[in-house]
Amino acid sequence: MNDSRDSMRDQDFVRRLIEELEAGRPVALCTVLATRGSMPRGAGARMAAFADGDFMGTVGGGRVEQMALDRALALAAGTGEPFLEWLTMETTGMACGGDALIACDLLGRVDLDALRDAQRPNAQSQPGVYCESWEGGAHHAEVLSLDELASDDSRATLEAPLWDEASKSYAEPLGSDPVAYVFGAGHVSHALVPVLASVGFRVVVYDDRPELAVAERFPAAERVLCGDFRSLGEQVQVSRRDYVVVATHGHAADIDVLERIAPAEPVYTGCLGSARKSAFARGVLAKRGVSQAWIDSLCMPIGDDILAVTPGEIAISITGEMIRRRAELRPVRPHEH
Repeated sequence: MNDSRDSMRDQDFVRRLIEELEAGRPVALCTVLATRGSMPRGAGARMAAFADGDFMGTVGGGRVEQMALDRALALAAGTGEPFLEWLTMETTGMACGGDALIACDLLGRVDLDALRDAQRPNAQSQPGVYCESWEGGAHHAEVLSLDELASDDSRATLEAPLWDEASKSYAEPLGSDPVAYVFGAGHVSHALVPVLASVGFRVVVYDDRPELAVAERFPAAERVLCGDFRSLGEQVQVSRRDYVVVATHGHAADIDVLERIAPAEPVYTGCLGSARKSAFARGVLAKRGVSQAWIDSLCMPIGDDILAVTPGEIAISITGEMIRRRAELRPVRPHEH
């Protein structure tokens, strides 16, 4: 995800906002909703201004920040107005750089409730979304868990903030960053884990064999867990934002893992095996009541078709497929239209 400083994932930043509002002091909050060109801070960067002239956070510095801060301080002092507009090179008088879409609002009761929700321990650890909208010009904020979002709601799989111009809405992911769960600690996983880590995936390895589920074998993994595949939920909580690679020691174990992670509908799930084995697994999952739509979404056989043979080659093919899936989920920036 993006830099979490001065965002809704920054607990110190959110805590200060809550303290100011609970004390009855006005707070004007500036948020970078989107950018075009080269900007020091991207979407999600925030800056708060207070009635006493103090402020915290940054939306990138320079002329853009100074213009936003002056207007935010006036809003907090009761002499300014909320705004949602592009601060461009033309309006700032800058000869180079980029543009930023910035919203500035005077926070109220509904924001305090949302901030408290964002500060709760489960919001900081379990994935959710901080949602804001300006429909009709009025600002509204709320925190939604992934369970509250429809299966086809793109906000559930966000890894970075997203501004939607048509609906005048903004979504910022909360909670821990997505995890790539690798079920199975054999030769392919041993080759795969360092490659995934090298391209920015947080990796957790899980296997039921104590002699293989050893941290020393996977120094690039954040965690290495050992347990029965049929009770994996006791140690891991897979979410819709996560990635899953299934490469256990046998067909039965693969199917056990797939069946147990199916309710979470991870953003990517791939399973090692031949076309024949994949067809068999799909049939068993269907008989066990797993959603056909989810079964159809599985990358099984896993990996891009690069005629991979060795564990190292297979690791590259899997990583390539996961990189592509991750890229597909990135929001389209205004300058990319």
